[in-house]
Amino acid sequence: MDNTIDNLREHYLSLINEQLPNRAKQVSMPVRFNHCFARIVLDNLFEGCWYDSLSRKLPAYKQLNEEQLVRAIAIAQQMLTDSKSVTWLNENSLRWRGKLGE
Repeated sequence: MDNTIDNLREHYLSLINEQLPNRAKQVSMPVRFNHCFARIVLDNLFEGCWYDSLSRKLPAYKQLNEEQLVRAIAIAQQMLTDSKSVTWLNENSLRWRGKLGE
């Protein structure tokens, strides 16, 4: 496996599983669990429900190519540095899933 993609996956997982949940303990965010952050990042990456683009039978992050991982990391980093962005990114995700009233 390419070391670059392994490093990108490791960085993505660190953001989703550690950094974002830890940040949610420090500032107000509409979500706090890693699976919620993953949903928000992936849905915004694909501009729709991520499982319409990827298999639900495999870990989503393992199905992303390098370009997608770079973009997913950028979204996650935006959420980390601008906690207010979590709100509108989450609203995007919920809207695409039909869980946000218009």
